[in-house]
Amino acid sequence: MAYQELHFQITDFFKSTFANSDYEQTVINKVSISSSARSEMRAGDSAIVAEVLNIFAETTKENETTVSASITNAIQNGTSVTGYSARSLCDYYGCEPEQDDCSNNLLCKCKQGMERPNAQVPVCVASAVRCPDTCNSDHNKQCLVNKNTGKPECVCLPGYKESDGGICQECAFGYSGVHCEDQFQLILTVVGSIGGALILCLIIALIVLSSSKNKNKNIEEENLIENDFQNLRLQQTTTGFSNPGANGSIFPKVRASVPGQPQNPYVHQRSLPRPDY
Repeated sequence: MAYQELHFQITDFFKSTFANSDYEQTVINKVSISSSARSEMRAGDSAIVAEVLNIFAETTKENETTVSASITNAIQNGTSVTGYSARSLCDYYGCEPEQDDCSNNLLCKCKQGMERPNAQVPVCVASAVRCPDTCNSDHNKQCLVNKNTGKPECVCLPGYKESDGGICQECAFGYSGVHCEDQFQLILTVVGSIGGALILCLIIALIVLSSSKNKNKNIEEENLIENDFQNLRLQQTTTGFSNPGANGSIFPKVRASVPGQPQNPYVHQRSLPRPDY
């Protein structure tokens, strides 16, 4: 509400001041609190400074001299405005002083350290601070705005770190991120190596354990067979049973005799009757 009241006070003051001219409107560009002012108004014990732009018709006969005189007379008659200071158009647009008082604001030359955002903007603004041309990906660099200062800075790309010579070099193995401060790859490599070694040891232990079990199993089978063989020999000795063809083996052997002459299955063994003729 305070700004709205201030806005009405300023605009009403200039409307009444230029009531008999081709005045159109007043644009408030900036409001601040200061002891020195171009247009001052009292708000309690504080002096409010308002930077304004008065706009007249294109065919107006008013100039800087007549406008300043009208405002000075209005202040002397007793108003809320306590002071006034005029600015030239060149100063307002940020241009170098010219003979035509920068009436063609699109063609006036900007002051040193100022520039137009584009050709269609009449007001010159402070030149933006830029990073050098070498700040690009070809040199492993990028231009970023510093959060604290608000100014652009040329820094190395993530995964690179600036050396003493100002050259951005790739991070050492295991490091990454901005300024090579991220150790995630190194930690991952160490953990992976330890995990791989543990898995290898586990596989070797399983192989050794399996081989040991198979060896014990074979020994037990041999012992069982040997015990069975000894028990069988003992039984043969006590019962008097022997197999002469076994030759000491627990498994009996069978012998079969092969006849000297092969038999013809189609020939009957009995004598055939002879023909009677």
